[in-house]
Amino acid sequence: MAKSFTYTFEDESAENTLTFECSDSEHLKLNVEDGVAVLYATKAALNTLARIFAKMSMSDYKDGFHLHVNEDFDSERPEALRVVIDEEL
Repeated sequence: MAKSFTYTFEDESAENTLTFECSDSEHLKLNVEDGVAVLYATKAALNTLARIFAKMSMSDYKDGFHLHVNEDFDSERPEALRVVIDEEL
């Protein structure tokens, strides 16, 4: 069965910000297991990450722009993931 992903958003890159919405059902945690980063996430959290990645990849953010994602998208929890735009890779 074919599925699609459609997301309409405002480009916030001129302000060098990126906002997103999430709910209490979005849980994620990153562990390093045997030297490999493993992301555990609910499907709702994966959808939020997809929207974040779409914004980062389709907007005019400059090289070096980065976003800190905390566990469960909760600013009171530890940082789980840092996403950095690096066009030199």
